[in-house]
Amino acid sequence: MTDREIIQHIDEGADYYVSLFGEAEYMEKMDKEYYSYVKPKAGEQGITFIYNVRIESLAPEQKKAVIEEMKSMNAPIWLSLLVSDETAVLYSGKEPAHGQSEPSEEGERYMAMLAEEKREYNGKNHEIIKVKTASDFALWARITNDIFFDGYPEIHPIHHYIWCEEKGVKCYILYHDSVPASVAAIMDHQGAASLEFVGTVSGMRQKGFARAVCERAVSEAFSDGASIITIRAVNAAAARLYQSIGFKEYSV
Repeated sequence: MTDREIIQHIDEGADYYVSLFGEAEYMEKMDKEYYSYVKPKAGEQGITFIYNVRIESLAPEQKKAVIEEMKSMNAPIWLSLLVSDETAVLYSGKEPAHGQSEPSEEGERYMAMLAEEKREYNGKNHEIIKVKTASDFALWARITNDIFFDGYPEIHPIHHYIWCEEKGVKCYILYHDSVPASVAAIMDHQGAASLEFVGTVSGMRQKGFARAVCERAVSEAFSDGASIITIRAVNAAAARLYQSIGFKEYSV
């Protein structure tokens, strides 16, 4: 698999991740001519995001108009990592660096592991459960919302259970002394998986829990047939964790 193909899988993983938020009945998932977006229905709370942007074939003036339209929605936008230089300039006003400089400690990293690069999973001494019931998912959602969204219910503890029931998402909770400590999830899109929502609750960090739950999730994803697992590391510290279990960084 070439680096470009791997980066394309990272893009597809990000798009699929966003699209799943729109699966709950209180959310809307819309596909416009040149992009898709998710948002909560009127009177509801939830994530708003633009993704699956398809503007590369447009003439510059039309491309600029679509970019301005998307920006006017005041929502985060996932623009492909493989975006052309022309589009990047129209979007940000800056020439892309193309890996010429190191990202900052807080800059996002793009990473992947191929099936042939997987490491043996030893199942260390941690209690890790895979979500199998609605009550398990409600707990996983609460912990994940606390870690990533300051408790705001971006992941609905009831309505997003469809992720596990119908979309094949695998969610994990690591317990320490019978207390939920760390979470992770695998989202598998046609054999290309992404590792998502890796986090540890405040007060239990720096104890190896995130690594342990990642190793379990990654091992089972490959056992289930994934050919590649991608992840978007939020910063350099997270990237070092993923590198320690076998992920490699890719840049454009």
